[in-house]
Amino acid sequence: MRYRILVGAALVALSACESSTSLQMGTTGGGQGGGVGGQTGQVLVGNILFQSAHNGSQNPAVDTVAAGTTVTWTWATAGEHSIQSTGTAPNFFRNSVVMTAMGSTYSVTFNTPGTYPYDCAVHGSAMTGVVVVQ
Repeated sequence: MRYRILVGAALVALSACESSTSLQMGTTGGGQGGGVGGQTGQVLVGNILFQSAHNGSQNPAVDTVAAGTTVTWTWATAGEHSIQSTGTAPNFFRNSVVMTAMGSTYSVTFNTPGTYPYDCAVHGSAMTGVVVVQ
């Protein structure tokens, strides 16, 4: 319970101070079993976790989005993390560099339907997610 309160507080703080990408909870399509909608996907990068800002799923964070949607990962805490595609052709995307600052963001626009698994290059299988593009 305490962890959820801390993540919620981080969301409020990030949405108040972030200028390049604001957190828009509830605008993505559903994750596990949900529908498609919106044009923005949000994933929080925390202390050894990826968490969907839409549906709360984590490790793996699962988000289903429409083709053409941009997914943004936002560092909710300080710490070394990256976004590393683990898919094989054609379901892969450009990897981020390792970032450490709270409020850092990394975005990928998914134009082709498919399943795009990813993890953190620093933490590997302890920190995973998947973007399903319809």
